[in-house]
Amino acid sequence: MRVGFEPKTLGKKIEKIPQKYILIVMVVIVLAILGALYYFVMIPQLETKSKLVQEYAKLQAELKKLQDIKKNIDKHRKEYAQMQELLQDVMRQLPESKDLPNLLRSVTGVSEETRLKIKQFEPKQIKNRDFYSELPFDIKFQGKFGNLASFLDGVRKLERIISINNFSIESKGPPNKAVLEGSCGANAYVYLREPVKKAEPAPKKGAKKAGDDAASKKK
Repeated sequence: MRVGFEPKTLGKKIEKIPQKYILIVMVVIVLAILGALYYFVMIPQLETKSKLVQEYAKLQAELKKLQDIKKNIDKHRKEYAQMQELLQDVMRQLPESKDLPNLLRSVTGVSEETRLKIKQFEPKQIKNRDFYSELPFDIKFQGKFGNLASFLDGVRKLERIISINNFSIESKGPPNKAVLEGSCGANAYVYLREPVKKAEPAPKKGAKKAGDDAASKKK
């Protein structure tokens, strides 16, 4: 018995198979190949693409957050710089030190420029408020009306805040050569870093502490 593969015999057998069955087999083979390609090639690629899309969306969201943070940081930096400038301006008007000699020099300088004679500059007792202290002082002056008006305007223009109050003026001499003599009060201000602590009210007479009551009960 001879066993072997004869192409001619196989070809004759295939020729005997109806054409429709051959087409069906070809279609099945093609579908099987396409299915294998889809399962082993396309599906992994689609999964990879889906993951990449998700990661891209996450990265875009993170990038937007970082951009928003950067914008806010720039905004806060500008606001901080503006607040620092405002603080420096306020601190020039409301310094942290009493510096009475410098205050006296400033007022004296204005009086010399305006030709108003300062006869007396007398500091008074400092008054502490919530976050600042008042430095009151009395001024006695002598000069013409125009000199006084220029002096008050010069004090108003000083960097340091000084308020003028309690005027008392007397005119001396003939009307065409009248000289004003008078006095006024003034206040300068000092910034306090730590607010002044309010004193606790003193206990009323006859009031007993809780400890004293407990001690008396034990007796």
